[in-house]
Amino acid sequence: MPRDIEDIQECPADMRQAGKASVCQGCPGQELCLSEGKSSIAVMLAQILAHDGRKVGLLDVDICGPSVPSLLKIEAQPVMDSQWGWKPIVFSLILCRYHMLDTLCRSPQGNIKTLSVGSLLSSGSQAVVWRGPRKTALIRRMIKDTLWGRLDDLVIDTPPGTSDEHLTIIKLLASTKPDGAVIITAPQKMSAGVVSREIRFCQKMGLPILGIIENLSGFCCPCCSEVSQVFSSGAGKYLAEKYSIPFLGSLPIDPSMSSVQQRGLSMKEEHPHSGVSEAMSHIKRRVIEAVEN
Repeated sequence: MPRDIEDIQECPADMRQAGKASVCQGCPGQELCLSEGKSSIAVMLAQILAHDGRKVGLLDVDICGPSVPSLLKIEAQPVMDSQWGWKPIVFSLILCRYHMLDTLCRSPQGNIKTLSVGSLLSSGSQAVVWRGPRKTALIRRMIKDTLWGRLDDLVIDTPPGTSDEHLTIIKLLASTKPDGAVIITAPQKMSAGVVSREIRFCQKMGLPILGIIENLSGFCCPCCSEVSQVFSSGAGKYLAEKYSIPFLGSLPIDPSMSSVQQRGLSMKEEHPHSGVSEAMSHIKRRVIEAVEN
């Protein structure tokens, strides 16, 4: 049952707690917040880049909480080893037809090579409790000992905060000079303190910041696509102005996303004119402009 309006409190400022915090219990949007997090943005960005015909790699280095395989519905596909190293999972149309999942054949994911620790586990519920050195060794192999082939873009989904994974990625890619990081924030200005630490981390490590995205910003009506500001917002623009970094855009909560992601499909393909799809198209253009300029 939805809560009475007077009982509704502000969403948690820390996006890691979206859909999980005690204040989220009983909220009608809890399932949406659980599914529309940081990893969802990484997946959508990879999908929309692949939609343009680009060859995209998607690397999930969230060792303790990998979610990319479930978002792309590739949990059952194993990572193959070869004399050249691991072979990333590629969603092929042949596999799609073999399983008679014709609805998936419209997906652009055939252009996305994916590697995640979630695909290396025997079970999706298997816990990963590793110390820093073991995490570092795994990430090193995922980058150095993987047959990525020729790519136009490599999207890396990192865990929230600043941790061993972030330091390892920056050190391993130092010689390749990565284009930069995209920062994700919750809409509440209370989250600015948490996200500020990530911004300062990038600045300290000399990693360019391509821009900041405000996620879960408003609610997109499933009927008319109008976005309503249910709770407070503005953290994205506030942080962009404070640190003089580009504001890439806002992504609203869209009820259709949950259904699309449960089937491993692309919002761009299924709902090309939705608020989320149009916002992601705008963000993709801004990211490419930042990379190419």
